[in-house]
Amino acid sequence: MAFQALTDHERSDIHAGALRVLEEVGLAAPKALVDKLRERGVGTGGAGERLRLSRASIDAALALAPGTVHLGARGAGLGAILDGRRSHAATDGCGAKVVDLDTGNVRPSVLADVARSARLTDALAEFDVYWMMVSAQDVPPSLRVPLEYLTALRNTVKHVQMIDVTRREEAEQLAGMARLLNDEGVVDGPPVSALISVVSPLRLDPDGTEAALTLAAAGLPVVCCSMPIASVTAPATAAGNLLLAHAESLAFITIIETLHPGAPVIYCSFASFAEPRTGATNYDDPRTGWTAAAAAELGRSLRIPCFSSGGLLAMLAKPDLLSGGGLIETSTILAYDQMVIDHEALRDCRLAAAVQEVSAETLAEDVIREVGPGGHFLAQKHTLRHMKEFVVTKFAGDRERASKEARRLIESHAVEPLAPAVDAALEHLASTTSSAAAR
Repeated sequence: MAFQALTDHERSDIHAGALRVLEEVGLAAPKALVDKLRERGVGTGGAGERLRLSRASIDAALALAPGTVHLGARGAGLGAILDGRRSHAATDGCGAKVVDLDTGNVRPSVLADVARSARLTDALAEFDVYWMMVSAQDVPPSLRVPLEYLTALRNTVKHVQMIDVTRREEAEQLAGMARLLNDEGVVDGPPVSALISVVSPLRLDPDGTEAALTLAAAGLPVVCCSMPIASVTAPATAAGNLLLAHAESLAFITIIETLHPGAPVIYCSFASFAEPRTGATNYDDPRTGWTAAAAAELGRSLRIPCFSSGGLLAMLAKPDLLSGGGLIETSTILAYDQMVIDHEALRDCRLAAAVQEVSAETLAEDVIREVGPGGHFLAQKHTLRHMKEFVVTKFAGDRERASKEARRLIESHAVEPLAPAVDAALEHLASTTSSAAAR
């Protein structure tokens, strides 16, 4: 099925506008980072902590970025190869609350919810990547990231992507755990990746940027994300929102590739709209699907892997990664029944976006001729063959049934355990200081 959110001219206009913004306006950035980039000939004009990037430096960085990124997984054949050939689906992330399966009440999320959501993701075949869905509020902040990762790793053999890595020390711990997994042959390829975002508009978070550079130095994929909100942290138009997000993601990629050439990076634009009465993020805005598709097209035009969000329109744009599953209330609350419902919707989106075969068999001209006027097709062998392709909706609109299915899968689905020695070594790395974990 052919679909194009942006014409070639429109895509070119947005890219050219983003380049002008980065060269003429720039980003607020830590002075040490600005100085380091200028030593390498990147960053022009101005003084202090404003980073301006020339088109030449951006083009040079994009040329260094790999066109294919491998997301490793414990399960054989379950790693995600991001090379433009297939859209891999990730769960949503990262909430701080959960709808309790037993009581139905909303409560703070805990480490056990990481385990349950990872196990449920492992059981739901349409999800290819477990994007850390909730933060463990019952774990000390200094240990939260490594223990969340270890818990997810124990409960899914699919790739795990982190979203709340905000400090260099956390990145060092993940790098140490990844190195152990690779050394022990548990995972082929990077066993963990992380999404780290620019702070819209046009500001680099010092700690998050340092964490991203630490991960890149270790060869772990970094999702260079921008999440502007139209009319709040971005222009109030869809096109202006896209332009800002594109500029921010381009800048992040340029920084990483300049300092760590060839590091695996993923372009990501999660541009959204504000609810006009409150200013809160409004994922129900009808332009969200178009914006997600347009963002995917912008990312693909750079010839590097891209990550987008949304439903059918985004799927039609063929991003390498597509998020959206299991969180409600503007992605702040995990709902296990919603994971099951969204999984079914994802299946339907894949089918709707798939190219349908047109051949003598599917055109069925001979069958139409045989049935003729006023007949029916129920008794035809052709019908029996092809009705197997039909889908049955089980969970849409039926939260009670979806909740029972979520509980059944969480309680019954078996996940291949880590070898005891590897598990113990990971536990040690996750529970010690980052400097020890990184060695």
